[in-house]
Amino acid sequence: MDAREVYKQLTSVDINKQMQIWDERGKGYYGEYLLFCELYKSVPGCAKILMNLNLPVSESSSTEVDLILIHETGLYVFEIKHFKGTIYGKDTDPIWTQYFRTVKNNTFKNPVLQNSYHIDALKKLFPEIPIHSCIVFTNSDCDIRVKQSNTNISICRLIDIPQVLGHRFKSNENLYTMETIDTIFQKLSAFSQMKAPVIIDEKEQDFFAWVEPAIRKLEEGKAELENEKNLLKSTSAKLKKARVVGIVSNILIAILCIALSFFISFGIIKNAKDEFDTELNESKAAFQTELNQFKQNFLHVDEIDNDSIRQLNSFVDVSNVRLSPVADSIVSFSARISVTTDVYGIALTENSKYIVMTSSGKVYEYNVFGDHLKYNQYNNRLGKGIRSYGDLNPAQFFLNANDITYIKLTGIDVFKLNAINTVVKSNLEIELYSK
Repeated sequence: MDAREVYKQLTSVDINKQMQIWDERGKGYYGEYLLFCELYKSVPGCAKILMNLNLPVSESSSTEVDLILIHETGLYVFEIKHFKGTIYGKDTDPIWTQYFRTVKNNTFKNPVLQNSYHIDALKKLFPEIPIHSCIVFTNSDCDIRVKQSNTNISICRLIDIPQVLGHRFKSNENLYTMETIDTIFQKLSAFSQMKAPVIIDEKEQDFFAWVEPAIRKLEEGKAELENEKNLLKSTSAKLKKARVVGIVSNILIAILCIALSFFISFGIIKNAKDEFDTELNESKAAFQTELNQFKQNFLHVDEIDNDSIRQLNSFVDVSNVRLSPVADSIVSFSARISVTTDVYGIALTENSKYIVMTSSGKVYEYNVFGDHLKYNQYNNRLGKGIRSYGDLNPAQFFLNANDITYIKLTGIDVFKLNAINTVVKSNLEIELYSK
């Protein structure tokens, strides 16, 4: 059972149909689905998830909660927004603003205050359990500029969820066993959209049993990709050998051309010069055509390891690598780049690109900057006195996540950390991901 089926079981929402309709409610469901996928893959410890709960506030009214994570450290209540643009506001303001550069701004109710109503309803059911508020913006084209006075509330993007929750889990004490979590789950299930329990092998199964087949299938796929990776390495070795042969052939042809030119210059074969030149040019053209075809068939295979990457390895670190499926054949990718030297800094340029290799040996290029993200020279520099690290904006690759074996970033400048930040090397590369 894949993640979409589990999500449908929890919420009674068919996310495939909602994506086809794609109205405002459908986008909301999609945001909830993205957070659900992130949580069931990355939450450590004992936990269960419930979604779209209608909790009673009074005898005549109720409030709808997007998602509740029942964890061994307490209850985590999520208010989910799938908004684009830049979000401005304060955690105490009743209204927040959704800012756009090219269209009219939008205002919406403060989700922190919305979530406080949900938490009040939960406290009536579980007065002794610690309850934590989490506001999550799931659209990758969203930037949060919200001022917080209450540090106990988490306001973040989807990409930051593992780090934010990891910090919360470490800060809070483990209070509940799996048996207690099951008891809370059963009590809250009465207010959820679940129509019936999931039955596997004629037995009712808990949450993690629902997703176990999907996880097992993922592990099997990793083993298959490892075999394909080994085959790709073997092909790459053969290609390098063939390139050496090609280089030697080019050298011999060059020597032959020089020798023939020498003889021609002394008049030894003056009478046959025109005829020989024609034949030689035809031979060279045929050889070049064959060589170009050979290179095209194995384009970029040898780009996994090169001098442009090795020159940055000594003082550039890559961390927080995230490669997450967004939908069928769409992958969201992000990473953090850090500079560890006091002498040099690095800068992305307008020509920076992602180079993505698949298990079949195909290579794709994606611009880092363009219509979707404008380049700013000063915001894309890293180094001592500027900032030691920076997070790449999430990029979307129109590929299957399981097919991606290698990602690098090209078009990097290295500059000297001095008064004018003198560029000392251009067009270098950073390895971001390797399966």
